[in-house]
Amino acid sequence: MNKRISLLFLCLCSDLCLYSQQSVAADCTEADGNSVNIAADCQSLSITGDSPNVTIDSGVTVNSTGVTAVTTAGSSNASITNNGTISATTNRAFRTSGSDVNELINYGTITAGGREGVRNGGTITTLRNVGTISATSTQGIHNNTPGTITTLTNSGTISAVEKQAINNKGIITTLTNSGTISAGDESNDVDYGLNNAGTIGTLTNSGTISVTNRYGLNNSGTITTLENSGTISAGANYAIANTPNGVIGTFTNTGTLTPTGATAISNNGSLTTFNNLQGRSGSNPVTFTNNLPTNYNVIVKSPTNYGQIEFSSVSGTTNFGVHSSSTLSASTTYSAVIDGLSSSEIASGTSGTYVSGSSRLNWTLENSSGSVWDLVIAANQDITPDTNTSVITSVKPNVVLGMNSLTSVTEANFANMNTYDCDLFDENKICLSLGARNTSINTPKTDVNSGVMVAGYKLSDTLRVAGFYHSNLSHKTPASFQLSDKTPLTGVLVVWNQNPNHLGYQLKLANAQQQKHATFTREVVGTSEEGKGQTVLGAKSYVAELQYGYQYSDNTVLRPYFAARSAVIKQDAYTETGNSSPLSFNEIQDKSTTVLLGLKSNTDLNQKLSLKGSVGIEYDIEHSVDKLEPTGISGLSTVSLTDDFNKTRPVVSLGFDYALRPNQRISGTLQYQELPYLSKTETNAYLHYTIGI
Repeated sequence: MNKRISLLFLCLCSDLCLYSQQSVAADCTEADGNSVNIAADCQSLSITGDSPNVTIDSGVTVNSTGVTAVTTAGSSNASITNNGTISATTNRAFRTSGSDVNELINYGTITAGGREGVRNGGTITTLRNVGTISATSTQGIHNNTPGTITTLTNSGTISAVEKQAINNKGIITTLTNSGTISAGDESNDVDYGLNNAGTIGTLTNSGTISVTNRYGLNNSGTITTLENSGTISAGANYAIANTPNGVIGTFTNTGTLTPTGATAISNNGSLTTFNNLQGRSGSNPVTFTNNLPTNYNVIVKSPTNYGQIEFSSVSGTTNFGVHSSSTLSASTTYSAVIDGLSSSEIASGTSGTYVSGSSRLNWTLENSSGSVWDLVIAANQDITPDTNTSVITSVKPNVVLGMNSLTSVTEANFANMNTYDCDLFDENKICLSLGARNTSINTPKTDVNSGVMVAGYKLSDTLRVAGFYHSNLSHKTPASFQLSDKTPLTGVLVVWNQNPNHLGYQLKLANAQQQKHATFTREVVGTSEEGKGQTVLGAKSYVAELQYGYQYSDNTVLRPYFAARSAVIKQDAYTETGNSSPLSFNEIQDKSTTVLLGLKSNTDLNQKLSLKGSVGIEYDIEHSVDKLEPTGISGLSTVSLTDDFNKTRPVVSLGFDYALRPNQRISGTLQYQELPYLSKTETNAYLHYTIGI
């Protein structure tokens, strides 16, 4: 009987052992550059190869005890989606090392008992957490140097018990949190909700970043842009600690900073700009200690919702301003916007101007008691009328001057078609010319000095081509209008003559083009602001000229001519900078079709010296100019540029040619003409040397 019982017991134990062995999860199938679906519990998943695609199903667990549960080593462009559980008892749950992960998306749970939930030492393009990423003794997410995460998005929970929920020592380009990032159930000097010792480009929090004992956000690296519309809190210390090496560019707080037993912000590093809405609405001003921010801007949304800040034990100075997103009420006092500063610590002074739409509001900081400062808003000023006047009196003249300054493009091969030509040839049929030119506009006074190079080639006795390069060396313009070349004035032409001696009919076809950089300054008129903007001016022209040369006398040749030109001058759109309410201006095009009728003459005084001249009339058979349409504040008027336009314009020139040798000469030309806009005239003086090769 006992023997039977013993045999039965042995059989039972054997079955249990067999069952136990079968219930232990097997190793996961290795994902080596292929698509793998993990549909059953397994251990230690290795992801390798090029472009592996791994999905862990809901209800499935990938676990490990002594090693990392999921690793990517040497893989590239991996995509991992976790709908189940990735867990490690004594090691990391997920690790990248020297690999490229395209995306890691977690809908389930990634948890580590001994080390990090996620450790990145490679590159993760997208890390998105909708579920839970957690660790007991170290970090929920550890981005170690040289790790890079392009986009980290959390709408779930990232947590750690003993250290940091997120620890960044590498680079995170964009970190966006709408969920929970929390750390610390134990007293620990390195308990932080988020610790940045590397670089974060943009950190946006609309959820919660919290810690039980130390700092909600600890920064010893660089954060370029920090935006908080949620909550950053600490159970026993600073909500935000910026250490001596920490750099924060722009910090905008429209949410809540909640410290316990300390100040909201401890800034021992550098904080360039702090914009703040927290304060009045919740009777919860931001508390701030140590280094003052370079700029502090209060955000005002209403008389009962605006930023308040209390400084203590500070050093340095700050510039105070009202943030551009604010909505101010005229004749209103916003109490206690600043506490804890003296007037000497407000470097920008205690008064300023806020412009919104068509309204200008002058503000002052008034010391109501002790170190408390109230923001007092004066009565509203309508800046539209004066701004309209400033556009008419300074922007319009600058636009007109810019258009007129580009008439050189239209003149070079039109009224001055003989000037930028090269028709002196030698045995190689090549012509070269070097010259200097001065262009002067009378109102307002503008001078441009230029260098010119022209090259020609004789294709036959009756056909030649030429091209020119005209570079402006200096511009003397009014203070409100500055010009510089973007591209030089260039052009080409082709000339056909009926006869080799250039008598009879001659036909020229030509084009020219140029671009210039322009800086416009809108001057202050009354309540208007100064505005400065940069734009590009450009012009193109196409010309055809027919002339007939005949021998008027033994030493004089007359050439009646007719020409037609199509031209476009364009000013690019631009927006002002450096003022509270910048104006934007539309693109403007000046389009014209012009004809010119005139007479040219050439008289030989002797064998070496000859005089040349021309008279003509330009007439625009079509001319359209866009209106100037400023925007940026309400009620601005459209400004016409054609109310003083001159369609009929005389052109006169006088010059000489002096032959140094049969293949060399010096030439000079003085030209006067009226410009398209009334009261504007232009004078050109051009001296050049030509050689035939």
